[in-house]
Amino acid sequence: MTTYILHGGKTSSDSAYNNLLFKQFTALVEKNHVNILLCYWAREKKTWNELFEKDKAKIFKRATKKADVDIVDTSENLVTQLKKADVLFVSGGEEEFLRPYISKIQYLKEALKNKIYIGSSMGAFLASKHYILSLDGQDTNAVHDGLDLVPYNILCHWNIETKKDQKKKMLKECDPQTQILLLEEEKFITLRI
Repeated sequence: MTTYILHGGKTSSDSAYNNLLFKQFTALVEKNHVNILLCYWAREKKTWNELFEKDKAKIFKRATKKADVDIVDTSENLVTQLKKADVLFVSGGEEEFLRPYISKIQYLKEALKNKIYIGSSMGAFLASKHYILSLDGQDTNAVHDGLDLVPYNILCHWNIETKKDQKKKMLKECDPQTQILLLEEEKFITLRI
C-alpha cells in the first residue's frame, strides 16, 4: 500500500494547512528516522537549490522525528534514491519542465509501494490519470495524461479556478468513468492505495 498526499498548490504560503502538510513528511512514517526526497523537476533547474533549502527548513521546523532530506536531480538517480526513501515530494511548477521526465519514470507506481508520495499542484497532477492545467499562461484547454498513480482525474487550484464547468466537462468527456478530485490551494487529501 502507498500513501498519497495530494495538495492543491501554493505550498509557499504560511498557513495552518501548509504547516500541517509539512508535518506529514515525518508524522506518517512509522520509523524513528525518516528519509525524504524532494523533487523540483517542474521548476527551472536554477531554482532547485533555493526551493530545496526553503522546503527543508519547513520540514525540519514541523518534524515529529529525525529526518534526512535530499534532493533528486535525475530520473536515473530517483531509482536509486527511492530504494532508501520513505517519502517522495514532487513540487508544483510548470508542466513544460516536468514533461521530459514523465516517460522516464513510468516505474514510479511500483517503486512507491509502502512509501509516501506527496504531490503539490503539478506533483498532484503527475499522480492523476488525467488533468487540466490551472493557471493562465499554461495550456488550460487540453487534457494531459498523468502517471495513473491514483485512480482519479485531478483539478488543482480549484478555489481560484475561473473555468470550473468547462474543465470538469473536458475531463468527463475524456474519461467518463474516472472520478474527479478538486483540490483547493493550500489544502490536501490523503489516500491509501
